[in-house]
Amino acid sequence: MARLGWLGWRGYVVAAMSSLSPLFAGAALGDIGTSMENWGAYGNWGYCYTATFGQTFVGNGEACSGFRFRFSSESCCSYVPFRAVLCRWDSVNRRAIGPVLAQSDSTYSNYGCCWFDKEVTFANRVPLASGESYVVFFTVSPWWNQYGCRNVEFAVRPDSDYAQGTMYLLSNGSDQSQWTTSSWGNVGYDLNFTVRTTNDCDGNGIPDPDEIAAGAAPDCNANGLSDLCEGLAPGAQTFVGDPQGPVGSTASVTYEFDRVLPAQGDVTLRVEASADLSATHEFLLVTVGNGVARAVFTGAESDCSWLEQTITIPRDEFNAAIVKDSVAVSISGSPTVDAAACGGKSQVSIQLDYTEAYRDCNDNLVGDFQDICDGTSIDCNANRNPDECDIASGASADVDGDGTPDECQPDCNGDARPDAFQIFIGEEPDCNANGKPDECDLYTGGGSVDCNANGVPDECDIAAGTSPDCDLDGKIDSCALAQGLVPDCNSNGVPDSCDIASGFAQDCDADGNPDSCNIAGLWLSTPTQQPFTNSSPLQHTLSGLQPVDEDVTVELHYYAFTYGYYGQYVRVYLDGGEYYSFSDNYWGGCTQSTRSFNVARNTWNAMAADGQVQVLATHPSWSNCGGYARVRIRTAAPSPDCNSNGILDDCDIESGFDHDCNANGTLDGCDIANGAEDDNKNGYPDPCELDRGDLNMDGIVGGQDLAILLSYWGGTGYTIGDMNHDGVIDGADLSIMLSNWGQSL
Repeated sequence: MARLGWLGWRGYVVAAMSSLSPLFAGAALGDIGTSMENWGAYGNWGYCYTATFGQTFVGNGEACSGFRFRFSSESCCSYVPFRAVLCRWDSVNRRAIGPVLAQSDSTYSNYGCCWFDKEVTFANRVPLASGESYVVFFTVSPWWNQYGCRNVEFAVRPDSDYAQGTMYLLSNGSDQSQWTTSSWGNVGYDLNFTVRTTNDCDGNGIPDPDEIAAGAAPDCNANGLSDLCEGLAPGAQTFVGDPQGPVGSTASVTYEFDRVLPAQGDVTLRVEASADLSATHEFLLVTVGNGVARAVFTGAESDCSWLEQTITIPRDEFNAAIVKDSVAVSISGSPTVDAAACGGKSQVSIQLDYTEAYRDCNDNLVGDFQDICDGTSIDCNANRNPDECDIASGASADVDGDGTPDECQPDCNGDARPDAFQIFIGEEPDCNANGKPDECDLYTGGGSVDCNANGVPDECDIAAGTSPDCDLDGKIDSCALAQGLVPDCNSNGVPDSCDIASGFAQDCDADGNPDSCNIAGLWLSTPTQQPFTNSSPLQHTLSGLQPVDEDVTVELHYYAFTYGYYGQYVRVYLDGGEYYSFSDNYWGGCTQSTRSFNVARNTWNAMAADGQVQVLATHPSWSNCGGYARVRIRTAAPSPDCNSNGILDDCDIESGFDHDCNANGTLDGCDIANGAEDDNKNGYPDPCELDRGDLNMDGIVGGQDLAILLSYWGGTGYTIGDMNHDGVIDGADLSIMLSNWGQSL
């Protein structure tokens, strides 16, 4: 006999049949089952009339005939209507794919008890393609506004208990149009239920593989299921022959019906006649094709009054009568039936009724599934129905008229309209020309960012020049600055690297910071937090930090309510530790100010050892000025620019613009401006020249300088000649002079 089994989420092969429930009794070894323990563990996921609950699973190559599940409903209910629906599942967009493959409605009664184990059986058996994703969902949505008791809680298990499938929730499940068009939310659990499967899809008691192996059933796609099962249910066919006459022994009537498909079972043939039929030897003969003639109206009926009789034509006889997709039915009278009776108006009509052997929705006299297997028709939505039939019947929309159902085409925004079509007609923008509406690019995982929240992907803003990206890092400059991703030490709204690259700012020491910032002291800033409230504190991580050589200055600029009498303090935390808190004792209002404090060098370097420091500023708990806050941290002391020319002193020396001949850390020009002697007006302080051995200050150390030194030899208290400043002119001073011999400044 054919096997009936349960498809469970682990895909376990049942080896110990005695451990399973009685529902598995008599099932063959190899049934797929699921454990029944812990079915009492459930969660209340809301009211079923406002939510539809679904569970995904993967097909096993057999046919689904129904589902079994457990639920709990309110004890007040005496009548609980329910619907189970089976669809394919789009795991990327997390929504069911229409059309519905099968559904079944059930009614359950509840008289004070909570838990129910229920099984839903589908009228049609749906082949589950191996490896294909499906979803079954349960809902009372079709009746949600008609009953007072609608609270249904499902038995659930943690998702770690199952290798397949996840429970999903559709919060607007009361709208049936949303079932296959909206994205479902991942609940993080599994519904506790099983999938009823069978390897006998046509239900004739013979396993499909046996029928196929014996040649009794076709399997054009070699998937182990009879093709007759994979097609939709064959259609009922009716052929009607309108009244014709006269009819009698000398006059016959013939009906020929075209485009006739074989019958799945016996054929019903109804005959109506008004003729000369009052005697027992007067009757009509009905012949289908070249088959045997059958007598009708043999009971001495009334003459010339309409009579009706139904006969059965065996399937094989009817199918044998089909020639070139046509079948003929002939009607004549027995020898004494007078065709001229009834005033010469004797007539007959017929009607054929049967179920076709296979479905042929496109009327090409080939079974639909054979069309799909042969490639004559496409079945993009895998509902075993040619796409052209889905479109023609209205089961699938085709707004772009390309012959492909819309549900088979990319529809990232879930509005049931193909993305390409919406872009083509201008219904949706696609600024980056990637074939997706811009709104989809901005969805989670869509690949684009909209940091300025203008509804346009950042790459499009950049390409159009709407928002600059001067450093070509793919991020809008204003966003990169606001997020603290790039420095803007001069706070001009332009990344420092761009200021330098454009020539707007100089960076003579090539440290990546504009010279003006080094001169002012290197400050790092958080984005401005606005509004600055208790629920919206300032939070930011400073990155790329280097060790510092001196204490760090932290500056908070804010507008907030800080009345300290009630303990409403603004507090600043660094790496989770509170470093500063304050209040402004101003009663009844908000305060704008700047506060600063220092962090010891060693403390800062310890926090910044990983290159990062987290900054947090919190607002008083019960006040709300809707203000703002920004933290600036100076991580480097100002670099010297003693001549105030906007260029670092070190760069002035390197370029030769100035010098520091006495190596005192100050430009010579600044020393002179501050009072150092420069009698020869050569830009070098006189002591610097004398200490080199240029005693006559002519710009070069030579013989005249040696003569002066020798004239003072051994003397003490001289202001020149004592180059090492030890109080006496001797050999040590001569050595300094000789080391600079012949050199000019």
